[in-house]
Amino acid sequence: MKNAFGLFEILLVTVIIIVVYFTCFNSPYGRKDPFDDNFQVNTKSEMIDDTIKDIEDNKALKKRIQNNLKEGY
Repeated sequence: MKNAFGLFEILLVTVIIIVVYFTCFNSPYGRKDPFDDNFQVNTKSEMIDDTIKDIEDNKALKKRIQNNLKEGY
């Protein structure tokens, strides 16, 4: 009975390792590193923040130019 219980544990651990491997490291979407997604999300979020900042800077510059043109006339 003790030998059968040891085989059951080995089988259980093997199944868990296979499931973790296929869910994390063998994705059909080409992802090999599950932690890479977090890096890509942070990078895209930084790009969006930079774009928003550029838009806000352009709006402020446009407003400043319009005010300078109004004052110049």
